[in-house]
Amino acid sequence: MDRADVNLPSFELPLPAEQFLQQYWQKKPLLMRAAASGLAHPDPDTLAGLALEDCVESRLMTGAGGGPWNVQSGPFTEQDFSALPKQNWTLLVQSVDHFMTEVSLLLDSFSFLPGWRMEDIMLSYAVKGGSVGPHYDRYDVFLIQARGKRHWQLGPHCDDNSPRLPHDELRLLDGMPVEDEFVVEPGDVLYLPPGVGHWGVAEDDDCITWSVGFRAPAPADLLARLADEAIERSDQSLFTDVGRAPCSAPELLGDADLANLRQQALELIDRDVLREALSALLSEPRQPAGLDFEVDCGHIAAASEDTVMVRHGAARLLIDTLGNAWINGEKRPLGEAQRPLATLLARQRSYTETELQPLLNDDSEQLMEEWIDAGYFTVIE
Repeated sequence: MDRADVNLPSFELPLPAEQFLQQYWQKKPLLMRAAASGLAHPDPDTLAGLALEDCVESRLMTGAGGGPWNVQSGPFTEQDFSALPKQNWTLLVQSVDHFMTEVSLLLDSFSFLPGWRMEDIMLSYAVKGGSVGPHYDRYDVFLIQARGKRHWQLGPHCDDNSPRLPHDELRLLDGMPVEDEFVVEPGDVLYLPPGVGHWGVAEDDDCITWSVGFRAPAPADLLARLADEAIERSDQSLFTDVGRAPCSAPELLGDADLANLRQQALELIDRDVLREALSALLSEPRQPAGLDFEVDCGHIAAASEDTVMVRHGAARLLIDTLGNAWINGEKRPLGEAQRPLATLLARQRSYTETELQPLLNDDSEQLMEEWIDAGYFTVIE
């Protein structure tokens, strides 16, 4: 493989990160021309191959304009692809970064946001006219054009009350007003905050778009995790109401009692419960089965001769406020000598000898060997 022809995926904001976060993040769209590179791999055949796998979430969407629209869920067969029409279809492959580590390296370009905020990278392949219809997402997304051209139409902010096309499985917008439109080419990046209506249509064959989606846990899910952790740690103590006044209305559940009940329940959610429950939740990968896929060391080595180790795309790693490591939902207490290495491994996804060597000692090497043996990291030979 010729190193001159291979690049790792990367993205660079064309404005200071502070300005982007203050003016655009979760507020309004931003089109960034020629802001990404190194997007030649994976190619359409590789995406189709992933869609044949049982453990890979994939969909095929056909339709155009006002419909009819149809969606099929994978895994697919080669016969499914051969039966497709010449136009107006799209293959969506979810969490490609979990199965192809070289794709996950793009996420190092988003270090202006905390690592736990990343969810996954979905790739879509479309022939001419291919689209997923007018819709909105409930999370932030960066849409990165890798191949071909795509025509985008942007609409207003939408919600559950926005008109929809009749379809049991799809939540497509009906009659989305167009507030802006443009054509993107390879390397162009479109940022969309949650709720913004959008509709992208492939202008030619071999149209590939990378979608970097962000983790936005529902508060109800956070509360459920906190409750589970609090119950597990609870000493099963009972409600107390020492010093209460005589009851004048025994049939009433009054505000004072409600406040007391609530307060004693919330006292179970202390800082330890908060840290343990949410660190576990936010370090869980979307597709843990991705660890079963080998890392394409040859592609990475050809693109970067200095890289000696990478984190597997399906490995999520964060450090809590006490300096413990959480990897794929599991807590790993760290010794003092291990923390600098673990911090580096959590901060980024690829590593050079120059970065690793000063942090290595007997304890940290033991940690690194443990994680390599578990498949979380891969050494580039």
